[in-house]
Amino acid sequence: MEPIFRTLEIEGFRAFRRLKIDGLGRVNLVTGRNNTGKSSLLEAVRLLAFGGSASILSTLLMDREMDLTEDEDGGGPSENAVFVQSLFHGFPQSVGGRGPHLEIFASGNRQAIRIRVAQALYYEERGADGTRRLTPQQMDLFGREDGIPVLEVNVGENRRAVPLGSLRRASRRYGLPPEEPRLPCVYVNPYAAEQTASLGPLWDRIALSDAEKDVVEALRIIDPSISAVSMVGSGWTRPSRTAIVRAEGIPRPVPLRTFGDGLNRLFALVLSVVNAKDGLLLIDEFENGIHHSAQLEAWRMVFRLARQLDIQVLATSHSWDSVEAFQVAASEAPDEGVLIRLSRQDGEIVPTLFREDELAVVTRDRIEVR
Repeated sequence: MEPIFRTLEIEGFRAFRRLKIDGLGRVNLVTGRNNTGKSSLLEAVRLLAFGGSASILSTLLMDREMDLTEDEDGGGPSENAVFVQSLFHGFPQSVGGRGPHLEIFASGNRQAIRIRVAQALYYEERGADGTRRLTPQQMDLFGREDGIPVLEVNVGENRRAVPLGSLRRASRRYGLPPEEPRLPCVYVNPYAAEQTASLGPLWDRIALSDAEKDVVEALRIIDPSISAVSMVGSGWTRPSRTAIVRAEGIPRPVPLRTFGDGLNRLFALVLSVVNAKDGLLLIDEFENGIHHSAQLEAWRMVFRLARQLDIQVLATSHSWDSVEAFQVAASEAPDEGVLIRLSRQDGEIVPTLFREDELAVVTRDRIEVR
């Protein structure tokens, strides 16, 4: 089975003026110094997988703590448009009849997806039956006081407008309701070990299935005494969900949280893996919460399940221990692991790819790739 994407191109998004990665593998580890766009790369893939939905746009803005909560009517279209500029390379100002834009394109043997997001000004039309629709303005972007600033999203030949006002209102109620991605995609944030209660929906999708065995096997990487895991509680009976485990020598199930952050991080990781079947798994800061002694087995678990469930993985890391563990796991899965180093050269972010043989040289000679 081929990975979903072999090529990824990003233009005008976040840290990237223009980036092209050709030769993605099934399991990819992205490294590099701070401010080289590791997290931005994962954000670009999320934006692509969700088709630029309003909920993912809101999430990407709120995750970077952009101020979406200023006065909703905010003094005119130009002020309303300021908070989305972080999506675009260099925080550009809008000029002329159109605002800045970004494009993301990914292709492989299985499919190709292109998305374009642009800042624009629309106006509202009312039909004879009272229905309303937004129509692009063909004039100076901020030349009309009645204009409605939007993010215009093009996916293939389909176009829609996301009013910036709706993103502001969403921020007041902690985001828009989550939407299902167009392409199966699960994201593991760096703080997943702190959010066990939020993993309930992922657990519910695999409860009482064979995937439960994969979850238990992963937890046993850190604590071999664990024999079973489940989640209890709901929004009706408890303020949050709680993961519980059975372990040898403990007479009754106990909260997973009592076993420490490493086990909770691994729980979040393996739940995300088994929920990403036939799709994408994005892991930000793979090593977070996982002791270096457990990282090799964690990587082996990811490689095994990625192959078994037909998943493509993109993970980031700045840890040398994680790079070394990745290299060993990749050497056991020929042609599946790719290390991608992002670096800055003359103001541009440039990718360098290392495959199986080159990875062995990197770790043997301890070549700096972080």
